Amino acid sequence: MRAVATIAVRLGALGLCGSLELLGDWRWTTVWPVNVLLAALVLNSLVICALIAVRRALPSRHLLAADVVLVLVVCLAVAWYAGDRMTNGWPGIVLPYVLLSAVMVGIGFRSDGAVAGWAAVLGCAFMVGDVLAGQRWFESLPHVCGVAANAAVACYVATVLTRNAAELDRARAEEVLRTAQLSEERERARTARVLHDRILQTLEALVRDGWIADEGVRARVAEESRWLRAYLRGDEGAPDGDVLTALEAVVRQAVGNGLHVEFNASRLRTSPDRERVAGEVVDALAGALREALTNVAKHAGVRRAVVWAESRAGVVTLSVLDHGAGFDMERRPPGLGISRSIVERVAAVGGSADIESAPGEGTHVTVRIPLPPPQQE
Repeated sequence: MRAVATIAVRLGALGLCGSLELLGDWRWTTVWPVNVLLAALVLNSLVICALIAVRRALPSRHLLAADVVLVLVVCLAVAWYAGDRMTNGWPGIVLPYVLLSAVMVGIGFRSDGAVAGWAAVLGCAFMVGDVLAGQRWFESLPHVCGVAANAAVACYVATVLTRNAAELDRARAEEVLRTAQLSEERERARTARVLHDRILQTLEALVRDGWIADEGVRARVAEESRWLRAYLRGDEGAPDGDVLTALEAVVRQAVGNGLHVEFNASRLRTSPDRERVAGEVVDALAGALREALTNVAKHAGVRRAVVWAESRAGVVTLSVLDHGAGFDMERRPPGLGISRSIVERVAAVGGSADIESAPGEGTHVTVRIPLPPPQQE
């Protein structure tokens, strides 16, 4: 916003200065070195406009300072070289450029002190030029006030434009976020309808109508149906979000399915970090443990696993070990939900998962999730 305003102001003021020189006191365009100095100001303005257009941003503070210094030098040099001939042409010949420089100061410098300082320097230089041109210093006071007013108004307008642009960007970002959240909620609702109308009702019908003869399988399907219904209602997960309760629930489920699990969580049970484990971290740990134990039951060829959990130094660690068939890490067999159900699930909450396995050597899964630092009271 400031860049566009700067180009518009600069080119508009440059056209005004040129028209004043040609239609007003045009003779100074033929007096050397006044014409060269004025041409330097015109070329400087064009170069600055080109730089702003290419970079699509305001020039650096150093370039703005150099621009002001050039105007100061030209202002003093024109009065010095022209001498007595300036009596009838001063201050009209350089005043438009000084006012333009004051506007650039107001637009380019964001600090009120910098704007006031550079505006004061421009006003003093113009006053000195008045004296060099043979006029009395107090005659330049109205023009000096004009320089200060131009800088102040430009600074205020630029500040308002910048604030409005920032508010507009923030409003657009909030609208994009709301649109994304609405889209996510719609997708979640659609998925919930599909799960309820197809999967959940089928599972409950299998249990209710006696389609499953095996008691263990029927109990497992019934438990999964209850979990899925709770998930669709939005109250899934462990009671009160407790990580130990969630892990124990997964272990009980695996034991109910015929797997012998040795669960050691004494260091997690007594850890003060236990209360700081967020709900999404609880879900990630429980999901990773469920997938690891499912892999043991399906692929390890053994019915025994060791689960160890602890929290130390702000990091929750979960370990699952079996002495089963194992697998080649370079050639994972199909059906292992390691990448999506363990690694990606844990990575989504800022953790990491290490899997060690070899044919005939069993499998060791280690999950580590750092916790946020405790809040200072």
